[in-house]
Amino acid sequence: MKINVLTSDIYNYIAAGEVVERPASVIKELVENSIDAGATIIDIEINNGGIDFLRVSDNGYGIENSQLKTAFLSHATSKIKEVKDLDNILTLGFRGEALASIAAVAKVQMTSKNKVDETASTIVIEGGKVLSVEPSSRTEGTTAVVKDLFYCVPARQKFLKKPKAEEQEITNLVSRFILSHPEISFTYIADGRRIFASSGKTPKEALFAVYGKSAVEETLDISLARGQYKVEGFVGRPSYSKPNRTYQTLIINGRYVINQTVAVAVTNAFGEMLMKRKYPFYVLYLTLPSDSVDVNVHPNKLDVRFENNNLIYSLFFEAVSRALTSMDYVASAEDKGLEKEFEQRTNERLKEQFTALSPLSDTRSTTIIEPPKKKIDKAGVNLNPFSFNAENLTKEEKQETKAQVLDSVLRASSGDESVKDGFGLGSKLLERLSQAKNDDTFLSSDYNAGEQQSLGVKPTIKKVGKLFNTYLIIEVDNDVFFIDQHAAHERVLYEKFKAQYDKKQIAVQPLLFPYVLTLNSIEAGILESNLQIMQSLGFDIDEFGDNTFKVSAVPAIVSEMNFDTFFSEFLSESRNIAKKGSDLIRDYLMQHSCKSAIKGGNDLSDDEIDHLYEEMSKEKIKLFCPHGRPIAIRMNIHDIEKWFKRIV
Repeated sequence: MKINVLTSDIYNYIAAGEVVERPASVIKELVENSIDAGATIIDIEINNGGIDFLRVSDNGYGIENSQLKTAFLSHATSKIKEVKDLDNILTLGFRGEALASIAAVAKVQMTSKNKVDETASTIVIEGGKVLSVEPSSRTEGTTAVVKDLFYCVPARQKFLKKPKAEEQEITNLVSRFILSHPEISFTYIADGRRIFASSGKTPKEALFAVYGKSAVEETLDISLARGQYKVEGFVGRPSYSKPNRTYQTLIINGRYVINQTVAVAVTNAFGEMLMKRKYPFYVLYLTLPSDSVDVNVHPNKLDVRFENNNLIYSLFFEAVSRALTSMDYVASAEDKGLEKEFEQRTNERLKEQFTALSPLSDTRSTTIIEPPKKKIDKAGVNLNPFSFNAENLTKEEKQETKAQVLDSVLRASSGDESVKDGFGLGSKLLERLSQAKNDDTFLSSDYNAGEQQSLGVKPTIKKVGKLFNTYLIIEVDNDVFFIDQHAAHERVLYEKFKAQYDKKQIAVQPLLFPYVLTLNSIEAGILESNLQIMQSLGFDIDEFGDNTFKVSAVPAIVSEMNFDTFFSEFLSESRNIAKKGSDLIRDYLMQHSCKSAIKGGNDLSDDEIDHLYEEMSKEKIKLFCPHGRPIAIRMNIHDIEKWFKRIV
């Protein structure tokens, strides 16, 4: 067999298959180069999904004239020199494959100027062949134009998606760049339409630029440090959960990555606050020593490996848990000033940006797991399966990281003085409801405030009335609370049902006719190995012949469930059955409480309203329903007075 040494053009085609998958890959590599070059302004423009044309301009350091041709050679990079540099990578790019791979499969024109040169230079490359290198003109920085992607590789070109789909990929990518580098001012134009424009200032303004006002209002600030490890950013309230994970952004040392450990930690911190098939919204920044994370896992640089996975898990779990525990579960009225402030600052920055970018481009063309149970062994060590997977750690290090995880979980979920009561303004409402009931000072809508105050009686809480037979209105000091009667009653019922389940005091409902479940051999094996789990959930279930099981009784609180659906889901989620079985029970609890709760539009009597208030205050329920929707909305007297121009 003859061994062939591949020529550079063949090698670059192969490398392009990994580095350049689609137009978004090209944008990623070019923008990362701009960021590594110290750019503070980056302008991105595409046509036809980036397939026909894409351009990235920046005001970075630029490339020296003598180095412009070298930049397109395979494995040519200014980011590393020696093997040891791989252990301390601080730049986004470093492999030296991007430009050579892009130039191998497209028509490329790059104009760049470095401060050491008097003039700029423009290089033109098609299909990996350099056609010309000539003097040019522009300010310091670089402009890269890529046309006709995969024109010389028809087999790759035909597998590209439709232009709109490719555009969406680029849009998602640019949004990550804006979030990961809020200090950089980005503009992104697709087919002549401005999609994004960021101010290049604060992370919160970057959040506003990508997701809008609602994201700023519906997220909680995150900040937690442990030694050289620090987590900051934003996590959405339970009511701001999303149908998929594309609203999750993780930035590690300025690099957007996807990591399962962090995703699981954040989801676990939410626990039962999320309904099934809903995922947390977050934009989180992790700062850590560069030698404790490996970014050289794959050419796309989206995957990373941590030196200490357990520490990372516990850090994110604690940070998010603390934010959720201390959040105010009562939403407030809209703050119109916030949107205006961000828009004003963004527009000011845009004017500067477009002015600065105008000379740059003479080539311009028109992305439910339960919270970890504290399962403890005899030595007092946390046995949570998510908490330790560090195969290379010593025995002492493993014990230390186990202790760290356990400590973070306990501190996040205990009565630590540094953690608030978990209700914010919600506790004020619930405590006043309880106090009013105990002191018999709950005031009806016909209460005569002037007469009572003249007698020296100070009102504790005032029942104002109801709106649309759905929203109950209460006045507490200078706040007015609007309460969704259905959501409030749904939460009350859910807490009662859940208490039965948590205390293992589940009432069992015998079935008039046993339910017989016939399975294939694989499904039968799964169920047989988990009979004890099913029985602990309140099911009377036994083997009833080959691959057949008989269910004689079920938990009374879910006795009306569809058995076919339940067991189908239970078996399909068998990979994590101990948790998923609990998830299914919780889902049915939510369904049952929702069906049994008072409906919106029901005209409740005063006695029924008072009873609901009493039930709400009895156990300090969380002021969001089991599906994550808010139960109460708060409006302050200052908000109302602003409406009527009594105050400015």
